[in-house]
Amino acid sequence: MWETKTGHGWSAVSATTCTVALLALTVPGGSAARAQNGGNAPSFPENIRSTVDGGATLAYDVSPGRPVHLAVVSSGAVNEPVSLTLNASPEDIAPLIAEMRELALLRPPASLGRIVRLGDRLGEILLAPAAEQLRNVSHLVLSAEGPLGDLPFGAIRAPRSIDPQGRYLIATRTLCWIDNALAADPDADAPASDRPVALAIADAVYRPPARPLGASMSDGGISWRQHAARRNQAGTIRALGLPVVSRFGQAASPALFWESTESYAVRFLHLAVEARVDPDHPDRSALLLSPERYDEQAIPVATHELASRLALERESLVVLSGLDTGNHGIGPGPYVEAFGAAGADSVVASLWPVVDESASHLFARFYSNLAGGTPAAEALRKAQLGLLAHPLRFNQGEGREPVEFDASHPYYWSGYRVYRQSASACG
Repeated sequence: MWETKTGHGWSAVSATTCTVALLALTVPGGSAARAQNGGNAPSFPENIRSTVDGGATLAYDVSPGRPVHLAVVSSGAVNEPVSLTLNASPEDIAPLIAEMRELALLRPPASLGRIVRLGDRLGEILLAPAAEQLRNVSHLVLSAEGPLGDLPFGAIRAPRSIDPQGRYLIATRTLCWIDNALAADPDADAPASDRPVALAIADAVYRPPARPLGASMSDGGISWRQHAARRNQAGTIRALGLPVVSRFGQAASPALFWESTESYAVRFLHLAVEARVDPDHPDRSALLLSPERYDEQAIPVATHELASRLALERESLVVLSGLDTGNHGIGPGPYVEAFGAAGADSVVASLWPVVDESASHLFARFYSNLAGGTPAAEALRKAQLGLLAHPLRFNQGEGREPVEFDASHPYYWSGYRVYRQSASACG
């Protein structure tokens, strides 16, 4: 038996071998997927069965006070997992992850060298012991709690035993996280609407022209530059070719948000708004939407409200680009669960507040890839690689020269994740 994460904790389930990599780990007081030997060889949960070629299955037992244990099943293997004990404990790994995330949040380029060194070290700890099984793997499906909940996994450096060039993991592998909260809707056989829309919510609180520019969120507003950038970011959803319902600025109030979701069959929901995670009370984590008056504070819409009131179109995708998970080790989990309860089968979320200008370019590519039929995980990877490989060009307005912007630093691209309901869906 293996224990797998559900929206309400961990439960034991049985299934068969998967061909895509799964990383599952525990936190103090949590449960773990444990490799067993002999006649009790484990089988895999139903939601991580996969038809994707070119993968392996990994499971990390990260129990406090002892070395990390790794079980590896190669693609197509029918025997029990290869059992490995890593030369590191959870207590060794946690500070490395915390430092890497902290450095990823620093504006580049000052932190890049240290990020590379940390990425090399984490790659050697987490991946190198399974080099033989991972050398030809192209897809990794991940499920992470605890320290890895806030790790920008794509920025780990692939060990040279796996990739001779030692590149970022995202450069050679498609990454996808799975969460049982996104399991298939029991009403999945019901027909989808023949008139779905894409709903864009952006720039939830800003000052009108008479107000000071650059006001902080705590003052109830953001700058007009952010205002334009977030509108542009949310506007990239038009690349999907669906009718777009836009709610920007004061129109991004809770009342108009609920009215929009109740009036339209929302297939895609893009949220370029501030959001927060409450590590002590995940169901109180909240989106920050616009107040009725400019001078008032942003209005929180908690995840428990999203879960109970929001109803999304079947096969819907939610993008939450402005999420700040803080250094809590829980990642976007509360939102994945909430939107899963609302009917989403895919969620894209950030691990920290994004730079709106670079996010506009990333999501323009992401939605264009989706419109061309590329699966969500690969669509996100291609968009991230675009930022990694090419400088961005920004127009500064009439009479001013455009500027080039280097977005290759992990700060700009590595914080994004795509969550799906199963390993097969990740393909």
